Parts: sequence; C-alpha cells; structure tokens
Amino acid sequence: MVFDNPEFDGHERVAFATDAKFGLQAIHATHRKRHGVGAGGIRMRSYPTAKDALTDALRLSRAMTYKFVLADLPAGGAKTVVIGDPATDKTRDLLKALGRYIEDLHGAYLGGPDVGTNGDDMAVIGEETSYVAGRSNEPGSTAVPIALGVVNGMRAVANFAFGGDDPNGVSVAVQGSGGVGSRVCGLLADAGAHVVVADVNADAAASIAEKTGTKVVDAQEILFVDADILSPCALGAILNEQNIPRLKARAICGAANNQLATKADGERLKERGISFVPDYVVSSGGAIGGFHELGYIDAAQRDQKLAQIYDTTLRTLELARRDSVSTEVAAQNLAVAILETSSNGASE
Repeated sequence: MVFDNPEFDGHERVAFATDAKFGLQAIHATHRKRHGVGAGGIRMRSYPTAKDALTDALRLSRAMTYKFVLADLPAGGAKTVVIGDPATDKTRDLLKALGRYIEDLHGAYLGGPDVGTNGDDMAVIGEETSYVAGRSNEPGSTAVPIALGVVNGMRAVANFAFGGDDPNGVSVAVQGSGGVGSRVCGLLADAGAHVVVADVNADAAASIAEKTGTKVVDAQEILFVDADILSPCALGAILNEQNIPRLKARAICGAANNQLATKADGERLKERGISFVPDYVVSSGGAIGGFHELGYIDAAQRDQKLAQIYDTTLRTLELARRDSVSTEVAAQNLAVAILETSSNGASE
C-alpha cells in the first residue's frame, strides 16, 4: 500500500502511468505543489519490484520539494520513475506515451532528465508536451548548472570545514564521470584542486581524467580515498553503516540523489565529524537551469540562484552546528520552516 510505505509523507499525488501497447510502466509522485506546480526529474531504472520503484518515487519527490524550497524556485517537488532498463526497454513510443501522460497534467508537473534519461529523451517526450526541460534540441545542458551549483556548495563546505573557500590545493574525490561528475572534475581542476575520479565504467573515467588532467582510482575504492572532500555524483544510497567508519574524507558534497542509505546515517556522519551536505541543497542547478529554459525565471535570476547555493550550503552547516543535529536534519528543518512561513507554501 502507498499509505503504509515508510517514505509516504502526505504526498498530494501518487499515480501509476501505464501504456501496455508501448510498454510504459511508470510511477509519478507529487510531494507538494507550490504555485500549482510540482517538478522533478524523470528516472528510468530496472527496479527489483514495483514497491522499490514506489519507494524511490516517494523519497525522491520529497527531496525535490526541499530542493526547490531551498533554491527559492516557484514549484514543489515531484518525480517520475519509469520501470525498465534504459539500455534495452527505452523506445521512442514509450517516451512519447509518457509525454502524453505529462501533457494530460496540464502543467501541474514539470519534468526533466535524471538517471537513465537524457536530453535526447526529453526532446522525444517534448514532441507530446511542452512541460519538460533539458531537451537536447534546446540550448544548454542541465548538467552544466548542476555542476556549477555543486562546486559553489563545495566552496561553502571548504569555508566551513577548512577556513577558506578557494578550491586551489583542495583534494576532491569524485564518484561518477557522467554529465555532472565530468563537469565537476573540469571545474575543480581548472580551479587548481587535486582531483581523483572513479566510475563503474573505467573507460569513461579514464577519458575524463585525460581531458581534465585528473587521476583515476578504482570504483570500489573511491569512497575511501584520503581526500578533503568526497563528491558522490552517481547513484544514491551509497553511505551506510558499513562504510561510514571507513571514510577518510573530511567533508561530503555531491549531486547524487539521496546519498544516505538511511536517516540514521546522517547522524553517523555527524558523530564522525564529517561535514555532509544533502544533495538537494547543492544540486538544484539543473532545476534552476530548467526553470530558466521554460521561461519561469530570467537569466539574472538564474545566475543569482546558482550563486545563492553557496549561502544556503553555509547556512545549513551553521544551523546543524548550532542545533547539534545532523546536516540532513538541519536542511530538512530549514526547508520545512520556509514552507510553513511562506505564503507560497500552501498547495494551489
């Protein structure tokens, strides 16, 4: 049952979108709407069970609400997960069927690329609806602003943990060399940071390392590199009771969704003195870029919101220290407080 799922948080909409003719099986969850809109990425994965897909949709959509609130964007959080292997099950017809579902929501949901989908997919979905961003046939890539936001967050983390926000000389271990991870590597290398990168696709990591002048380590070892900052930019749920005691990084700041395996892992990081920044605090750059692409904010607002990630990150870390709570709790408390006090917090 949806209501019995531990990740259910009074979600406003949980829908199952299917099209048997084209093989579409998707779960769409809207956690909260603001200004009548819930927004979030479209993910495609081979889930072990439909319950696992539902859990992912519920958890991710809630995090998207926090992300949009903290980034001061005119939307609440939502997420769509498509059940299937993107390498073998993704077809134009399936994507177009999903586009028709999104169009039927009449702007109550805005989508974009996520794990298992990309700009080309958004272009296909966009043939059926105008309510998707990050399309390859539009200028820009969501990975670019996401990486910019993550690096702005890292600068704030460095200021908080190390006493200075210049990346020059800081050592960073980046997990994932995809669209976001590769750009994080490039931005950090250009700023003089000492970067190591790893990916389950060793060839992809080697290619990025060659382009950016970074070093490659084995994917199984990247979490345990002796670095100032660990930057997870691949899949989530990677920080857990078993590996947190082995971490050597002094801070964690990356774009991967839901990096903690459980809520208790945030407290474990706090106990170890590791400055952890939840992904939704620093990874809002893609959403910021998407809202600009769709015309909801102008270029000046886009750039201001990307720069503001630095201040939001620093505020989260300072609140966690002041209140003696984990940064996960501090970030959620901050987002909930904004929702409760803002006139935009109510659903429309």
